Amino acid sequence: MRIAMVSAHYAPFAGGVESHVEEIAKRLADRGQTVEILTHHDSPGLADAEIRDSVLVRRHRVPVPSQHFALSPALWATLRRERHRYDVVHAHGYHSAAPLAAAMAGASPMVFTPHYHGTGHSPLRKAIHIPYRAAGAAIAARSRHIICVSRAEADLFLTHFPSARPRLTVIPNGVDLGRITGARPFPDAGPVVVTGGRLQSYKQIDRIIEAMALTAPDLRLVVTGDGPERGALEALAEERGLRERVRFIGRVETDLLYRWYASAEVFCSMSSNEAMPVTILELLAAGARVVASDIPAHRDIRDRTAGAISLVPLDAEPGVLASALELALKESPASAQQIPTWDEVTTQTLDVYRSVARAAAVT
Repeated sequence: MRIAMVSAHYAPFAGGVESHVEEIAKRLADRGQTVEILTHHDSPGLADAEIRDSVLVRRHRVPVPSQHFALSPALWATLRRERHRYDVVHAHGYHSAAPLAAAMAGASPMVFTPHYHGTGHSPLRKAIHIPYRAAGAAIAARSRHIICVSRAEADLFLTHFPSARPRLTVIPNGVDLGRITGARPFPDAGPVVVTGGRLQSYKQIDRIIEAMALTAPDLRLVVTGDGPERGALEALAEERGLRERVRFIGRVETDLLYRWYASAEVFCSMSSNEAMPVTILELLAAGARVVASDIPAHRDIRDRTAGAISLVPLDAEPGVLASALELALKESPASAQQIPTWDEVTTQTLDVYRSVARAAAVT
């Protein structure tokens, strides 16, 4: 098949949506599909086009760079010009303008994965979400099929776009099980809590740092990833006297990241908005206990894994979260879970593509 995947960002840009797209794209290419990524330019140092893992990545200039509000006339023009060249156009990320460009360009047949949170992560983005719903409805209407990554995301999406129900399927995120279970823990890591991802305010890593000040002095926190909140979080750790106990490792290559996952006693996420966090699945696969905020996406994972994660209130006081972390440390390591792999996710996604392509061929 000839498949175009449309996403506002792509590797080497790091994020949940970007990881999802990359994992599926490279596996589709491994299976002999012709895959192109149509995305924005994230850095002047990146090529306009390159091959990554047998996938053609085509980057389009953005007149006014923005992580969330970028609009690329060049991307729209490519989609408009080549809208019938592909067997399937798969647009990702409701919370960016890229799927809207695909819908407005008439790309067809179109599949849409919204990675939907239902709101924004800042006052401005929250305000924009209400009028943007008209655009969201247009994207949903133009899509022959919609894929959500969790039941919680699907329920939220259908609350706002109920007409999408007959065309909606849930295909959860997956993990690279072989690489995760094959990672070697650091021999001298000691008791470690891991957290991180894209360091933005909605991840609420500040709450975890506050809680760490109330835990045993030999417990360390490793914060993975990078983002706009990193400086403030480092300052908070210093202010709470945790300079020696909180380590920010930034963005690291995947095999090193998985070694930290293998070393983790506990993973903690206090995020306020998620669709289906891959990191929790990866840490469960690595055998870590998980403490997470009580939000729909985390409840969905708890239900899928027979209660393998402990939930705390989203606004839990530091003492409550500290107690939950210390209780998790005393529990037995997480048992083996039936966690989807990216190979399984790719198979299910390709089934959707074939179904959509067949239906488009007879209409």
